Amino acid sequence: MKTYWNPMVVVLVVTAVLMSGCGSKEETPAPVSDRETLQGTWVGAEVGQDGQAKVVFTDNTIHFTGTHPQEWYKGTMVLNEETTPKQGDFTISECPLQDYVGKVAKAIYKLEGDTLTMAGSEPGDETRPAGFDGTDGTRVFQFTRQVADQE
Repeated sequence: MKTYWNPMVVVLVVTAVLMSGCGSKEETPAPVSDRETLQGTWVGAEVGQDGQAKVVFTDNTIHFTGTHPQEWYKGTMVLNEETTPKQGDFTISECPLQDYVGKVAKAIYKLEGDTLTMAGSEPGDETRPAGFDGTDGTRVFQFTRQVADQE
């Protein structure tokens, strides 16, 4: 005796199998990289100094303006999020001091919500800061993210 499948049963079984994986699980959003988180304008100051500093991140570029109008740097960044503390290498492409152009400023950073703390060595110095206290002669900055209408 031959057994025949009812076409309607076959359609129902196939539909049930295909739909069993659809929409039943919430997708976990992909983690956001620090490069993505940093995008935009951050305003703050050098720790222990008067005046305002600003840094703008656009894609993999950085534009830093210090407390004095003649202190500014433009360049590119490479971040290493796998270290503790996290590290950034900033290659200077433009600045008023031609001796710094083409050199790398080694830094460490931490992101805590809308606060960015960075400690950096002088461009060309191969020594990366040891911490965020500035006792090793490095400069330490603390920035706050700016919303679009405050920029």
